[in-house]
Amino acid sequence: MKLKIGVTWFPRKTEYINRSLQTIGDIDLTIYPDCDTLPPVSGFDVVSLGGNVGCFKHYYRTLEHLCNSDADIIGIVSDDVVYCRNWHVKALEQFTDGVGFVACFTPRGLADMNLWETGVHELNVGWGRSWGGNYLFKKEVAKELLKHPSFIDHRDNYEKNQQIDHIVPQCMLEMGLNQLYIVPSLSNHIGMESTIGHVHRYMDGGKGWM
Repeated sequence: MKLKIGVTWFPRKTEYINRSLQTIGDIDLTIYPDCDTLPPVSGFDVVSLGGNVGCFKHYYRTLEHLCNSDADIIGIVSDDVVYCRNWHVKALEQFTDGVGFVACFTPRGLADMNLWETGVHELNVGWGRSWGGNYLFKKEVAKELLKHPSFIDHRDNYEKNQQIDHIVPQCMLEMGLNQLYIVPSLSNHIGMESTIGHVHRYMDGGKGWM
């Protein structure tokens, strides 16, 4: 299966993107800035989809652009995470029929709430009961997600600081597809502030990371 990753970027007080890219591995990736400036990196493809539109609208247009690639599996990751070795190999092994996404970030809070031990865990719940990030999708699932009424409503009818990817698990629940999470988490946040402005807490760190 061919994998294509989009890295979303917006200027931060402290930049993490270079440290993140040092750990991401040899992967076909493109950086998508949600602004009119270029990220402080070299040697990577950068695609501008326009100026700043805010967190989720940028997520939507990035996913839409990735759906035009020739990859089988596509995903969006943030610019402030680091990865374990061969993280993408472990993620790609999980794709079977009925899988909505594989989350490459499993937060401590979600894992502890569900008493998850080491391994792969299936979940089928919605808003507020399932969260994480760095989701990978089969391209055909991503195309259906882009057309899903709840996904479109979230894009169009929420303020910038309300538009978060909790809507992704909610849509998977409504689509009848499974959510897969992996412990230990395949990635971990190193940035302290989220793209919608709140400060990451201990429960927002990757399960299994120090």
